[in-house]
Amino acid sequence: MKRRMLVWGIGGVVALAMLLVLGQLGFPAPFVLAWVIILVAVVLACRQEFIEIGPVWPPEKPSRGSRGSEVSRMAWAINTRTGVAGHVVVRRVQSVLRRRLALHGLDLDDPAQHARIDALLGEGVRDALHRREVQRTDIEIVLDAIDRIPNDTEETG
Repeated sequence: MKRRMLVWGIGGVVALAMLLVLGQLGFPAPFVLAWVIILVAVVLACRQEFIEIGPVWPPEKPSRGSRGSEVSRMAWAINTRTGVAGHVVVRRVQSVLRRRLALHGLDLDDPAQHARIDALLGEGVRDALHRREVQRTDIEIVLDAIDRIPNDTEETG
């Protein structure tokens, strides 16, 4: 805001100085004032953006906002009556497990590394997510095993 006021102030001083100098040179005041107004109009017109940079017409259809969070969707993906975890939960836990194992240079899908993974996680944890029906208790076992994987900060600290 202060910068804008400074620009207008300097512009006003320049316009007044031009009016006085040209008036002293013999030009009539209305003539000089008209040219000052034209000069201000040209400067203001050059500062405007005539090409509208905005939304494209026709506007996009509004997208439906997602309802609820990912955590609530995963919570609903576990059947409370049978305890069977849905594929959303299983995939999410598998991806977390893959990321944590990758930090240690291990690949869950590499059969040559299964012995090292079982040593790190515990016996049977790796197979818990590959059953036909993964139970809530299987998810809990895998999450507990993920929590037991040492971080780099825990190893060095």
